[in-house]
Amino acid sequence: MATANGAHLFNHYSSNSRFIHFTSRNTSSKLFLTKTSHFRRPKRCFHVNNTLSEKIHHPITEQGGESDLSSFAPDAASITSSIKYHAEFTPVFSPERFELPKAFFATAQSVRDSLLINWNATYDIYEKLNMKQAYYLSMEFLQGRALLNAIGNLELTGAFAEALKNLGHNLENVASQEPDAALGNGGLGRLASCFLDSLATLNYPAWGYGLRYKYGLFKQRITKDGQEEVAEDWLEIGSPWEVVRNDVSYPIKFYGKVSTGSDGKRYWIGGEDIKAVAYDVPIPGYKTRTTISLRLWSTQVPSADFDLSAFNAGEHTKACEAQANAEKYEPSQFSVSTLPHLRTNNSCRT
Repeated sequence: MATANGAHLFNHYSSNSRFIHFTSRNTSSKLFLTKTSHFRRPKRCFHVNNTLSEKIHHPITEQGGESDLSSFAPDAASITSSIKYHAEFTPVFSPERFELPKAFFATAQSVRDSLLINWNATYDIYEKLNMKQAYYLSMEFLQGRALLNAIGNLELTGAFAEALKNLGHNLENVASQEPDAALGNGGLGRLASCFLDSLATLNYPAWGYGLRYKYGLFKQRITKDGQEEVAEDWLEIGSPWEVVRNDVSYPIKFYGKVSTGSDGKRYWIGGEDIKAVAYDVPIPGYKTRTTISLRLWSTQVPSADFDLSAFNAGEHTKACEAQANAEKYEPSQFSVSTLPHLRTNNSCRT
């Protein structure tokens, strides 16, 4: 098994192969584990009988019996150490004080460590089994605040509350520092997030796909003139949950035209090239190790498109032309003017 929490579990089997029984609510399956040697390093292989009606549930006990996540849950002392580690070594704020905003980021990063273990193991299993995966596409994903949801799904609420108490903070006050992920403002965005939560909880192999809006949700202010809408700033100091995948990017063409070459093939010529880069957000299931991905796309401009000669000549506006054009296609620009007015069915399933 590829999980860090359970990697040591298979080192003490008395036989070279065995069946492990595991269940997922209304279904049950058996996992066949074999251990072979390759040179001097042991190689572990496993095969799962799985269909669409049999969702994967990760085996997590040494003896192959049924159990829950609490068997390997970290205690309050180890969580306290993890939070202190992130406060010091993955800082977003100055080191002098451990105030609420800093406590939130350090706590979220500590939770993300646990999610990453399950997250990587989930997709490792899908890859090894060559499983078909579902992809849910939506213009909006209204997740809400992720901290309490994540530690609740991991069944670690009590441990994190005690750890933060040891550090002089209250869990609820720390959680209140998290802004809502501004990835839309419609009811269908909330529905899309509920689908992802359900897919993870029911152990279905799936992804969510959307856009990484900077201003996808507006803040509401009540003034003497009535309601006033201002831009959301949820990404102003970054998100502790997202992981940028710099190795997952694609060129996207805007404008231009299709032309037929001398070889009879069609080519896209002209226009503007923008690079789309993936940002992944973990979506943990409830009382399961299954953690699936919400992949959000953002735009970047390659450094090669920066006109250095124009910059050196003092033509700064011309030098930054590519960056300015890229910002036109940045999801944040679309969201303020377009998404608040969408009230049609803006999602589809494949």
